Amino acid sequence: MKFQIVVDSSSDLTKEYINRSDIKFNIAPLSINIDKQTYIDDEKLDIKQMLDAMNQFKQKSTSSCPAVGLYEDYFRQAEYTFCVTISSKLSGSFNSASSAKQIVMEEGKNHIHVIDSKAVSGVEILIVDELVQLIDLGLSFEEICQKIDAYVESTNLLFVLSKFDNLIKNGRMNKFVGMAASLFSIKPLCVADDGEIKIFKKIRTLRHAHSSLIEEIGTRCPNQKGRKLIITHVFAEELANKMKKTIEDLYNFDEVVVINARGLCSFYALEEGIIVCF
Repeated sequence: MKFQIVVDSSSDLTKEYINRSDIKFNIAPLSINIDKQTYIDDEKLDIKQMLDAMNQFKQKSTSSCPAVGLYEDYFRQAEYTFCVTISSKLSGSFNSASSAKQIVMEEGKNHIHVIDSKAVSGVEILIVDELVQLIDLGLSFEEICQKIDAYVESTNLLFVLSKFDNLIKNGRMNKFVGMAASLFSIKPLCVADDGEIKIFKKIRTLRHAHSSLIEEIGTRCPNQKGRKLIITHVFAEELANKMKKTIEDLYNFDEVVVINARGLCSFYALEEGIIVCF
Protein backbone atom coordinates (compact mmCIF):
# COMPACT_ATOMS: atom_id res chain seq x y z
CA MET A 1 0.00 0.00 0.00
CA LYS A 2 1.36 3.43 -0.92
CA PHE A 3 -0.62 5.72 1.42
CA GLN A 4 -1.93 5.14 4.90
CA ILE A 5 -3.71 7.25 7.52
CA VAL A 6 -3.54 6.16 11.16
CA VAL A 7 -5.54 7.77 13.96
CA ASP A 8 -5.97 6.93 17.61
CA SER A 9 -9.44 6.16 18.97
CA SER A 10 -9.84 9.60 20.53
CA SER A 11 -10.77 10.66 16.97
CA ASP A 12 -14.14 8.89 17.48
CA LEU A 13 -13.78 7.34 14.02
CA THR A 14 -14.66 3.78 13.01
CA LYS A 15 -12.75 1.54 10.63
CA GLU A 16 -15.34 2.14 7.91
CA TYR A 17 -14.63 5.86 7.73
CA ILE A 18 -12.21 5.43 4.81
CA ASN A 19 -12.99 2.59 2.43
CA ARG A 20 -10.65 3.03 -0.50
CA SER A 21 -8.26 0.73 -2.29
CA ASP A 22 -5.55 3.40 -2.50
CA ILE A 23 -5.53 4.56 1.16
CA LYS A 24 -5.14 2.16 4.05
CA PHE A 25 -6.82 3.24 7.29
CA ASN A 26 -6.01 2.09 10.83
CA ILE A 27 -7.23 3.06 14.30
CA ALA A 28 -4.98 2.62 17.34
CA PRO A 29 -7.20 2.11 20.41
CA LEU A 30 -6.54 3.78 23.72
CA SER A 31 -7.67 1.97 26.85
CA ILE A 32 -9.58 2.90 30.00
CA ASN A 33 -8.73 1.38 33.37
CA ILE A 34 -11.53 1.11 35.95
CA ASP A 35 -11.28 -0.93 39.16
CA LYS A 36 -8.71 -3.44 37.81
CA GLN A 37 -10.71 -3.81 34.58
CA THR A 38 -9.26 -2.62 31.27
CA TYR A 39 -11.67 -1.45 28.57
CA ILE A 40 -10.19 -1.32 25.07
CA ASP A 41 -11.54 1.63 23.08
CA ASP A 42 -12.43 -0.32 19.97
CA GLU A 43 -15.74 -0.90 18.19
CA LYS A 44 -16.67 -3.75 20.54
CA LEU A 45 -16.66 -1.52 23.60
CA ASP A 46 -19.99 -1.12 25.40
CA ILE A 47 -19.64 2.53 26.36
CA LYS A 48 -22.68 2.62 28.63
CA GLN A 49 -21.39 -0.38 30.55
CA MET A 50 -18.00 1.30 30.91
CA LEU A 51 -19.51 4.54 32.20
CA ASP A 52 -21.78 2.66 34.60
CA ALA A 53 -18.75 0.84 36.01
CA MET A 54 -16.86 4.10 36.36
CA ASN A 55 -19.77 5.86 38.09
CA GLN A 56 -20.02 3.01 40.61
CA PHE A 57 -16.26 3.01 41.28
CA LYS A 58 -15.46 5.81 43.73
CA GLN A 59 -11.70 5.87 43.22
CA LYS A 60 -9.68 7.28 40.34
CA SER A 61 -10.00 5.69 36.90
CA THR A 62 -7.33 6.24 34.25
CA SER A 63 -6.66 5.99 30.52
CA SER A 64 -3.66 4.58 28.63
CA CYS A 65 -2.27 5.45 25.21
CA PRO A 66 -1.59 2.91 22.42
CA ALA A 67 1.67 0.99 22.77
CA VAL A 68 4.70 1.90 20.67
CA GLY A 69 4.70 -1.62 19.22
CA LEU A 70 1.17 -1.23 17.88
CA TYR A 71 2.10 1.95 16.06
CA GLU A 72 5.20 0.21 14.70
CA ASP A 73 3.05 -2.57 13.23
CA TYR A 74 0.80 -0.03 11.54
CA PHE A 75 3.63 2.13 10.23
CA ARG A 76 5.20 -0.82 8.40
CA GLN A 77 2.06 -1.36 6.32
CA ALA A 78 2.50 1.48 3.81
CA GLU A 79 5.18 3.46 2.03
CA TYR A 80 3.76 6.81 3.17
CA THR A 81 1.97 7.09 6.53
CA PHE A 82 0.25 10.06 8.16
CA CYS A 83 -0.64 9.54 11.82
CA VAL A 84 -3.05 11.85 13.65
CA THR A 85 -3.16 11.76 17.46
CA ILE A 86 -4.93 13.39 20.38
CA SER A 87 -3.17 16.48 21.75
CA SER A 88 0.27 15.64 23.12
CA LYS A 89 -0.62 17.73 26.19
CA LEU A 90 -3.53 15.41 27.02
CA SER A 91 -2.09 11.96 26.30
CA GLY A 92 1.09 10.03 25.54
CA SER A 93 -0.31 8.87 22.20
CA PHE A 94 1.72 11.40 20.18
CA ASN A 95 4.94 10.42 21.97
CA SER A 96 4.18 6.73 21.49
CA ALA A 97 3.62 7.26 17.76
CA SER A 98 6.76 9.42 17.49
CA SER A 99 8.86 6.69 19.12
CA ALA A 100 7.42 4.13 16.71
CA LYS A 101 8.20 6.45 13.78
CA GLN A 102 11.86 6.65 14.78
CA ILE A 103 12.14 2.87 15.08
CA VAL A 104 10.48 2.14 11.74
CA MET A 105 12.26 4.88 9.82
CA GLU A 106 15.61 3.54 11.02
CA GLU A 107 14.73 0.46 8.98
CA GLY A 108 14.97 2.76 5.94
CA LYS A 109 11.77 1.73 4.20
CA ASN A 110 8.98 4.12 5.13
CA HIS A 111 8.04 7.79 5.22
CA ILE A 112 6.04 8.68 8.34
CA HIS A 113 4.60 11.97 9.56
CA VAL A 114 3.05 12.14 13.04
CA ILE A 115 0.58 15.00 13.51
CA ASP A 116 -0.30 16.43 16.91
CA SER A 117 -3.93 17.48 16.46
CA LYS A 118 -3.64 19.73 19.54
CA ALA A 119 -7.21 18.65 20.22
CA VAL A 120 -9.39 15.54 20.07
CA SER A 121 -12.45 14.03 18.37
CA GLY A 122 -13.78 16.15 15.49
CA VAL A 123 -10.53 18.04 14.97
CA GLU A 124 -8.80 14.74 14.21
CA ILE A 125 -11.57 13.92 11.73
CA LEU A 126 -11.14 17.28 10.01
CA ILE A 127 -7.40 16.61 9.71
CA VAL A 128 -8.08 13.18 8.22
CA ASP A 129 -10.47 14.73 5.67
CA GLU A 130 -7.84 17.29 4.72
CA LEU A 131 -5.19 14.59 4.35
CA VAL A 132 -7.40 12.67 1.93
CA GLN A 133 -7.93 15.82 -0.17
CA LEU A 134 -4.19 16.53 -0.25
CA ILE A 135 -3.40 12.96 -1.27
CA ASP A 136 -5.99 13.19 -4.05
CA LEU A 137 -4.30 16.36 -5.33
CA GLY A 138 -1.21 14.28 -6.06
CA LEU A 139 1.10 16.37 -3.89
CA SER A 140 4.44 15.05 -2.71
CA PHE A 141 4.84 13.62 0.80
CA GLU A 142 6.82 16.68 1.85
CA GLU A 143 4.19 19.07 0.47
CA ILE A 144 1.42 17.23 2.29
CA CYS A 145 3.38 17.36 5.57
CA GLN A 146 3.85 21.11 5.24
CA LYS A 147 0.24 21.84 4.33
CA ILE A 148 -1.31 19.59 6.99
CA ASP A 149 0.79 21.13 9.76
CA ALA A 150 -0.48 24.55 8.72
CA TYR A 151 -4.05 23.27 8.52
CA VAL A 152 -3.98 22.06 12.14
CA GLU A 153 -3.55 25.68 13.25
CA SER A 154 -6.82 26.67 11.55
CA THR A 155 -9.03 24.22 13.48
CA ASN A 156 -11.18 24.99 16.51
CA LEU A 157 -12.64 22.95 19.36
CA LEU A 158 -15.29 24.18 21.79
CA PHE A 159 -17.06 22.06 24.37
CA VAL A 160 -19.59 22.14 27.19
CA LEU A 161 -19.75 19.38 29.80
CA SER A 162 -22.38 18.63 32.39
CA LYS A 163 -19.61 17.44 34.72
CA PHE A 164 -15.84 17.21 34.50
CA ASP A 165 -14.85 14.86 37.29
CA ASN A 166 -12.44 12.79 35.20
CA LEU A 167 -10.73 15.78 33.62
CA ILE A 168 -9.92 17.05 37.11
CA LYS A 169 -8.95 13.66 38.58
CA ASN A 170 -6.58 12.91 35.71
CA GLY A 171 -4.96 16.33 35.54
CA ARG A 172 -6.45 17.31 32.17
CA MET A 173 -8.05 20.41 33.70
CA ASN A 174 -6.74 22.76 36.36
CA LYS A 175 -7.86 21.22 39.66
CA PHE A 176 -8.75 24.45 41.42
CA VAL A 177 -10.58 25.93 38.45
CA GLY A 178 -12.51 22.73 37.92
CA MET A 179 -13.42 22.33 41.59
CA ALA A 180 -14.53 25.96 41.81
CA ALA A 181 -16.75 25.48 38.77
CA SER A 182 -18.30 22.39 40.35
CA LEU A 183 -18.72 24.07 43.74
CA PHE A 184 -20.50 27.12 42.32
CA SER A 185 -22.54 25.11 39.76
CA ILE A 186 -20.87 26.82 36.81
CA LYS A 187 -21.28 25.24 33.36
CA PRO A 188 -18.30 26.71 31.53
CA LEU A 189 -17.69 27.01 27.83
CA CYS A 190 -14.28 25.43 27.31
CA VAL A 191 -11.79 25.49 24.44
CA ALA A 192 -8.75 23.64 23.21
CA ASP A 193 -6.01 26.26 23.35
CA ASP A 194 -2.68 25.14 21.86
CA GLY A 195 -3.43 21.60 22.95
CA GLU A 196 -4.60 22.42 26.47
CA ILE A 197 -8.10 22.51 27.94
CA LYS A 198 -9.06 25.95 29.18
CA ILE A 199 -12.23 27.57 30.47
CA PHE A 200 -13.21 30.33 28.05
CA LYS A 201 -16.41 31.60 29.70
CA LYS A 202 -18.00 30.89 33.07
CA ILE A 203 -21.73 30.43 32.61
CA ARG A 204 -24.43 29.52 35.11
CA THR A 205 -26.65 27.15 33.16
CA LEU A 206 -26.16 24.47 30.51
CA ARG A 207 -28.71 26.12 28.23
CA HIS A 208 -26.80 29.41 28.24
CA ALA A 209 -23.49 27.58 27.85
CA HIS A 210 -24.76 25.83 24.72
CA SER A 211 -26.06 29.14 23.34
CA SER A 212 -22.72 30.80 24.04
CA LEU A 213 -20.92 27.98 22.24
CA ILE A 214 -23.04 28.49 19.14
CA GLU A 215 -22.40 32.25 19.21
CA GLU A 216 -18.66 31.68 19.57
CA ILE A 217 -18.61 29.62 16.38
CA GLY A 218 -19.41 32.74 14.37
CA THR A 219 -16.75 34.76 16.18
CA ARG A 220 -14.01 32.21 15.56
CA CYS A 221 -15.10 31.30 12.05
CA PRO A 222 -16.77 34.26 10.32
CA ASN A 223 -16.42 32.62 6.89
CA GLN A 224 -17.87 29.11 7.00
CA LYS A 225 -17.99 28.32 3.27
CA GLY A 226 -15.80 25.37 2.38
CA ARG A 227 -15.69 24.18 5.99
CA LYS A 228 -17.21 21.30 7.91
CA LEU A 229 -18.47 21.31 11.51
CA ILE A 230 -18.65 18.20 13.68
CA ILE A 231 -20.75 17.80 16.83
CA THR A 232 -19.69 14.92 19.07
CA HIS A 233 -21.96 13.92 21.94
CA VAL A 234 -22.05 11.48 24.85
CA PHE A 235 -25.59 10.10 25.10
CA ALA A 236 -27.06 13.50 24.15
CA GLU A 237 -28.32 12.85 20.63
CA GLU A 238 -31.46 14.98 20.91
CA LEU A 239 -29.49 17.99 22.14
CA ALA A 240 -26.82 17.48 19.47
CA ASN A 241 -29.41 17.38 16.70
CA LYS A 242 -31.07 20.55 18.01
CA MET A 243 -27.70 22.29 17.98
CA LYS A 244 -27.10 21.02 14.45
CA LYS A 245 -30.37 22.58 13.27
CA THR A 246 -29.55 25.91 14.95
CA ILE A 247 -26.04 25.98 13.49
CA GLU A 248 -27.36 25.19 10.01
CA ASP A 249 -29.90 28.02 10.33
CA LEU A 250 -27.31 30.55 11.52
CA TYR A 251 -24.23 29.67 9.51
CA ASN A 252 -23.11 28.48 6.08
CA PHE A 253 -20.93 25.46 6.73
CA ASP A 254 -20.78 23.05 3.80
CA GLU A 255 -21.63 20.22 6.17
CA VAL A 256 -22.71 19.83 9.80
CA VAL A 257 -22.55 16.28 11.16
CA VAL A 258 -23.42 14.65 14.48
CA ILE A 259 -21.42 11.68 15.76
CA ASN A 260 -21.31 9.54 18.90
CA ALA A 261 -18.29 9.75 21.16
CA ARG A 262 -16.29 6.56 21.47
CA GLY A 263 -14.77 5.28 24.70
CA LEU A 264 -11.95 7.72 25.43
CA CYS A 265 -13.99 10.87 24.74
CA SER A 266 -16.96 9.44 26.65
CA PHE A 267 -14.67 8.69 29.59
CA TYR A 268 -13.60 12.33 29.87
CA ALA A 269 -16.65 14.22 28.57
CA LEU A 270 -19.12 11.99 30.48
CA GLU A 271 -22.87 11.86 29.97
CA GLU A 272 -24.41 14.86 28.16
CA GLY A 273 -21.00 16.14 27.07
CA ILE A 274 -20.97 18.11 23.80
CA ILE A 275 -17.84 18.76 21.68
CA VAL A 276 -17.95 21.00 18.60
CA CYS A 277 -15.09 21.14 16.10
CA PHE A 278 -14.69 23.19 12.93
